[in-house]
Amino acid sequence: EDRYVVAYSCRRLLMHTTQTLAFVETEDATFRGPQGAVFPHTDLALRPGERWSVVGPSGGEKSLFFAALMGKLSLLAGRLRHSFLEGDPRFADSTFGVLPPGSLALASMDEHRQWLLARDFHQLRWHGSLSHGRATVSDLLERNVIEQRNPFAVIDDGNDEAYAEVKDREIARFDLGPLLDRPVVALSNGELHRFVLARALLRRPRLLFIDDPMAGLDVQSRARMLAILDDLAREGVAVVVGVENEADIPAATTHLVRLGDGGVEDVGPYQSARARDATVTARRFVIPRKATRTLSPGTPVLEMVGVRVHQSNIALLDQVTWTVQPGEQWALQGPNGSGKSTLLSLVLADNPQVYANHVRVAGYALEPGRSIWDQKAWLGWLSPELEAHYPPHARALDVVLSGFRSSLGVHTQIRAADEQEARAWLGHFELTLHAETAFVDLAPLDRRLVLLARAVVHRPALALFDEPCQGLDANEQSVLGRAICAATDALGAAMIYVTHNADEIPANVDKVLRLERGRVVFVGPRQR
Repeated sequence: EDRYVVAYSCRRLLMHTTQTLAFVETEDATFRGPQGAVFPHTDLALRPGERWSVVGPSGGEKSLFFAALMGKLSLLAGRLRHSFLEGDPRFADSTFGVLPPGSLALASMDEHRQWLLARDFHQLRWHGSLSHGRATVSDLLERNVIEQRNPFAVIDDGNDEAYAEVKDREIARFDLGPLLDRPVVALSNGELHRFVLARALLRRPRLLFIDDPMAGLDVQSRARMLAILDDLAREGVAVVVGVENEADIPAATTHLVRLGDGGVEDVGPYQSARARDATVTARRFVIPRKATRTLSPGTPVLEMVGVRVHQSNIALLDQVTWTVQPGEQWALQGPNGSGKSTLLSLVLADNPQVYANHVRVAGYALEPGRSIWDQKAWLGWLSPELEAHYPPHARALDVVLSGFRSSLGVHTQIRAADEQEARAWLGHFELTLHAETAFVDLAPLDRRLVLLARAVVHRPALALFDEPCQGLDANEQSVLGRAICAATDALGAAMIYVTHNADEIPANVDKVLRLERGRVVFVGPRQR
């Protein structure tokens, strides 16, 4: 107990003596990135009391910048210091990324994507029996896991009680209590987002980098996230936020870094930062009429009656009834955890509970003798989760061709007519020159356009878009939205578009279904 009191007192003294020191200082610094020099001649100082935001394009540039400031990239020239750590005896050398607990931490969308990939295949979250035995939320919040301790080492530093207090606080802050016993692979995107942020804060950092904290959050959750950022500032935690859109810069921001073309374009007080060029990328999509698959006269493209889905005694959907007619354009809305992804999982035949419910696609229900691939043949699908799971080194052309079989990769003989159609769609989206480019090497917007081509190449009767613009900046969102409009209009296909951002909904969407806690609370025309 005395040892714990002494350690705690030393930590408080260290915090007091370093509270005026800069968290990060760079002097004419140039860093070594994966492909050469990045962020040349960077000068900045992040000091206590300041609120910093970093604005940059999608594609990992912000994550790379955070890695540079955390000392995880080698210096080619100049200097990098973490002055507030230099009096800590546990601190070795920040330029080699030695980050003791209580110093720096990162919560990034890259980590979010890694947890998505841990599902092995994207449908795993709906298959409870296959999730059995996998690590739960509670398991991955344990101190030994968070601090990456050697499981065979005997360590008694007297801080277990203090860690338990911090853990309880973060569980309450991010409302993780109901999720503790659930496997991480079964979490929704919104739940996974909260889990990643809580894990970062369990390192008890003095300086926290958060890459795109608003990604995938509904309006209420965004307001809650802004409140959490304010709470962290009051608790003495400095936060640097990375965003892709000007609209997501927190109002409390005092200083801004603007990234572009592998360098720092602007650094300074937020009020005087240079306004971003708002010119929308001039890409227009003209697609000739392409008829979709023909339904029997009078047959809805989607029919759901009294649908109920439960998982671990929690009602994910409760008495949902919905009909989508051919050619109708719908937005599916609702807060995080309202059941939107669960609903789409039934339509896509990814959720085994589809067999226990009245769900008909193009007039057909899944039953003995009918394959899930028969149902998927009527559907197109695009989501960030699909992007995360797609084999990274597949050619762009093969990504599009895989839409004919709803597969991840091409595993059958390709017909000449199918290849011709796939190349035509690449042409419609101005990607002809990228047909042989590896999926992972495409720009973020181009990856989404290739996945859009995959979703529509087989001329589906119903296209499903689940947060298709997540992770894209405002210009890229506008381009993708126009491409979606052009594709669905050319096909005359019905559409279900899921998003938390009403401004992102394509112009041709005119109907809305809203879910809350698994129940339908509104069905009607879109309010513009």
